[in-house]
Amino acid sequence: MAINLLLCIIGFVILIYAADKLVEGSSNLAMNFGVSKAVVGLTIVAAGTSLPELVVSINASVKGNASLSLGNVVGSNIMNIAMILGVSALICPIACEKVMVKRDTPLMIGATLLVWFLAYTDKTVSHFEGITLLVLCFAYFIMTYIIGKKEAAENPEPEEVTDKPRPSNLKNTIFILGGFIGLVAGAEFLVRGAVEIAQSVGVSDEVIGLTLVAIGTSLPELATSVVAARKGQSAIAVGNVVGSNLFNILAIIGTAATIPLISDKIAPLAASDQMLGLHIPIMAVTALAILPIMRTGMKIVRLEGAILLIGYIAYTIMLIQSSGAGVPVG
Repeated sequence: MAINLLLCIIGFVILIYAADKLVEGSSNLAMNFGVSKAVVGLTIVAAGTSLPELVVSINASVKGNASLSLGNVVGSNIMNIAMILGVSALICPIACEKVMVKRDTPLMIGATLLVWFLAYTDKTVSHFEGITLLVLCFAYFIMTYIIGKKEAAENPEPEEVTDKPRPSNLKNTIFILGGFIGLVAGAEFLVRGAVEIAQSVGVSDEVIGLTLVAIGTSLPELATSVVAARKGQSAIAVGNVVGSNLFNILAIIGTAATIPLISDKIAPLAASDQMLGLHIPIMAVTALAILPIMRTGMKIVRLEGAILLIGYIAYTIMLIQSSGAGVPVG
């Protein structure tokens, strides 16, 4: 028990430190390259913090459990909006940039509805549809960078007043890469310790999978957004969540749907009736709900954060009560 508790503490410390360095490196890199912090949050940070979901989905597809890949994305996307933005807003109200409200969040909603439609038509996401999602992901990243570069040139962000020289691109890149590695390692330590403690006190593997493992794959997003919110980097906090959800839908589902092309023994990406009738609709409703919240005063205030968090807690309680039938693991 003591060793597992120590693992949890070590994992938590690594997570917070890694998130701090990731936010610092990303913020500095944005200024050095002349792009907005929102662009960095939507691309580099979002893709990096989604690494655990990507690894889980690829492993699940290769091992013949393709449905877990879809459940992993659905569970993570619900958590990213409802819990991560909720907790971040409770710590500090989050300002939302106009471009995030007018372009990126609607694109996230559109991608969510697209995957729902693709899965609903024949209860699978085909190889061709998977490749299409990957192409859309690549196009989105390129578009975001090009438009972001142009917007930053037309409306440059104010320079941060500091006596310290700005770190070099190499140092910022090391911070970012080290932050990614630290987030994955910290999440692994924390989840491993928590699972061992839960098992030692008699909590079932099913409940552990629905809660601790689900939270574990989203810990990088949570740590990064919370640290960004505390440091006043709202653009990175919101961009991380919106970008991660887009990356999860387009890149991870796209990859999981394409992997079966490697071998006939790998099952296609299928969606259960419960996934189509309950969990994907909840993901879509969550994505749709965040847009009007963002538009009210162009920020997510503490009350709205509390509502989001309460909604996620209610969803988690429902998962535990109905555990055992195709529930997403996140």
